[in-house]
Amino acid sequence: MKNYTGFEIKDWLEDIAFQKWVYNQEADEFWQQFLRDTPQQATNITQAKVILLSVRGELDNIPEVELKSRVAEILAAIPEEIPEYKIPWWKGKWLRVAAVLFLTIGIGLVKLNWHKFSGSQEPYYTTIASLDRREITEVVNTTDHIKMVSLPDGSSVILKKDARIAYPNQFNETKREVYMLGEVFFEVEKNQDQPFYVHTGNMITKVTGTSFSIQANESDEAVRLVVKTGQVEVSTSNGKIGNGAKGKSLHLNPNQLVIMQKKGQDLKTRNVKNAVLLDLSIESADFVFKRTPLKDVFKALEEAYGVTFKFDASKISDCSITAQLGDEPIFEKLAMLSAVVNARYELKDSQVSIYSNGCKN
Repeated sequence: MKNYTGFEIKDWLEDIAFQKWVYNQEADEFWQQFLRDTPQQATNITQAKVILLSVRGELDNIPEVELKSRVAEILAAIPEEIPEYKIPWWKGKWLRVAAVLFLTIGIGLVKLNWHKFSGSQEPYYTTIASLDRREITEVVNTTDHIKMVSLPDGSSVILKKDARIAYPNQFNETKREVYMLGEVFFEVEKNQDQPFYVHTGNMITKVTGTSFSIQANESDEAVRLVVKTGQVEVSTSNGKIGNGAKGKSLHLNPNQLVIMQKKGQDLKTRNVKNAVLLDLSIESADFVFKRTPLKDVFKALEEAYGVTFKFDASKISDCSITAQLGDEPIFEKLAMLSAVVNARYELKDSQVSIYSNGCKN
């Protein structure tokens, strides 16, 4: 095992195992234990993470000669001295390290996103880098299909490909806060006494229990939100709404869309015919069933949530459902179904196991 105790920032930047942890959470248990055992490395690790996350992105497949030329241009544009008050731990030396990082640690591990150096930096990455990793969970959907995440309060979250969400291992008593990037659908557990906040860059969404979609891709110039059910309150970090004047948050109802331009943070709203923003089946699903065979209900939930159901088909062949499940998170839907057909369920990862003796008296 490599001895990391004496690592400097430059060593962390070049360490492949560290990069895999920062970008893909590989060997997370090892790194969390290392931080607990070696607290003196916390500052170096945090600073290295910020550098790695600030250059995260995708490079086009361009010839090496052109690549080196573009790097040279970036380096030439970087001042020799960077003011202490702006980035007290970087100096010119470390910014240069970040600019040529992909040359020193190998193709495919860290790729530069050139627009990051023009002054724009995705707030999600810097926020997550500043949090205590021992107290939060971050989930990234690296698959080609949707991924369901169950939050500590029972809320359901659907991540599209490449989307990510970070949340505390346990919400505090007064509020529930999550951070996201990409395309995500939310079904929030109702709790008037514990508002639910979604931080999407500089847009803040507050709800107490509702369902909605957010589109906040890193490469997009705007963040979009559409409400499926309930009411949503939206504000920005600079407190501006509408034409840029200071004011209260915007309140949105079902089938209303809000768009926040990342530059300027102004909010604009409009009505839409339906709440489909991310092209997900759950956005248009009403979960209304009338004498529907239970296996078909399971199929509908599989498609909506990206989970799989495991059950004994012979045991539930005589079971049917008449119900409107609404916008409740998947846990509540499963609880209602189980009560109706006298069954019990277990949800582990993305598999739902159903245990039933059948519906005949």
